[in-house]
Amino acid sequence: MSWAWIIGIGAIAASLYWLVLVGYRLFLSLKGLQAAALPLQASMNLLAEPIEREFTAAKNTTAEDLSDVLVTRKKRMRAKQDAEEARTNRLIARLDHMDIDKR
Repeated sequence: MSWAWIIGIGAIAASLYWLVLVGYRLFLSLKGLQAAALPLQASMNLLAEPIEREFTAAKNTTAEDLSDVLVTRKKRMRAKQDAEEARTNRLIARLDHMDIDKR
């Protein structure tokens, strides 16, 4: 046998050894993945079931309810404006207390 045959057989053996090591690492990774997938599978089964909710039909508003609806709407709009103004005031107050180097 010549040296070329020995080197070729050695390269083939090293390649097979490397492939076995890669396969073993893949096996270990899949084993860990399978262990992690079991709790997720139970969660997926729960998510697949339909969510039971109680249905309540919308009630029609009448002319008598219009004043109540408008008052509620105005209160919500005012609360939103107050929240925006409070946020602006907090930001301004925070900026006033910042120590800024005024060169």
